[in-house]
Amino acid sequence: MEFTYEIIETDAKIPVKYIIHNMPDAVAVPRHWHEALEISYTIHGSVQNFYIDGTNYTTKQGDIFVINSNAIHSVFPNFEENRKALSLFFTYNFLKENIPEIAELEFCTFIGDGSEALQKLLDEFIKEVEGNKNSLHLKALIFEMLYILVRDFSAPKKVVTQITTEKHLERLTEITSFMRENYAEEIAVSDLANHFNLTSEYFSRFFKKYMGTTVLQYLELIRLNKAYQLLMNTDKAISYIAYSCGFPNEKSFTRVFKKVYYLTPNKYRMESKKS
Repeated sequence: MEFTYEIIETDAKIPVKYIIHNMPDAVAVPRHWHEALEISYTIHGSVQNFYIDGTNYTTKQGDIFVINSNAIHSVFPNFEENRKALSLFFTYNFLKENIPEIAELEFCTFIGDGSEALQKLLDEFIKEVEGNKNSLHLKALIFEMLYILVRDFSAPKKVVTQITTEKHLERLTEITSFMRENYAEEIAVSDLANHFNLTSEYFSRFFKKYMGTTVLQYLELIRLNKAYQLLMNTDKAISYIAYSCGFPNEKSFTRVFKKVYYLTPNKYRMESKKS
């Protein structure tokens, strides 16, 4: 998932989308947002550098996080052989249909391992999708989870979301889309600012305010995501991957990669093949 504004499409047979993350599926997910309500459940191991609306978390086994609609979030997991996690997405249309007052509610971000009932339902959901995939049972679990979230972990909205206007949402989407399309080129902050008819100073402040990271750091993460896919799915040389993904040299790629994954690209590739 390398989107900034992400469109969530559900499974054809059930009203949610789900992703089960296993090692070596440890791709970094740059900061993005979506209208869907997301549950993140750490099944085994831990997830480091989990950013949600200005706060960084490290999860442990059994932890449950809820990412509210339009909350900016990102994940930068370390290499960990036994990690397994679930991402579960409830689309906004599905929420609106079943919870008419959804626009007036916000959900507790960190549930931890403090809800035995919700954890049990998530475990049953995982068991079912990895087994029989009985859609009727899955639908029952989905509605029960949603009921518990609303009953125990929701409250009337007290604060306005970080991105306060449609105008800001649209501008950020345009900017980040342009960066994703041109990541392999040599791009300076001034080039981006000029493209959007803004001064470099205003452009940098605007981006940092709403994305919580600098323009160049975000561009590095887009490039890193592309490079990760090549690293894990091809036998291309590290130098080739670096240059083709927009890094000025192999050293720069290695520096950025180690900052997120704590290993050199070559070492990470070897470790993942062993696992």
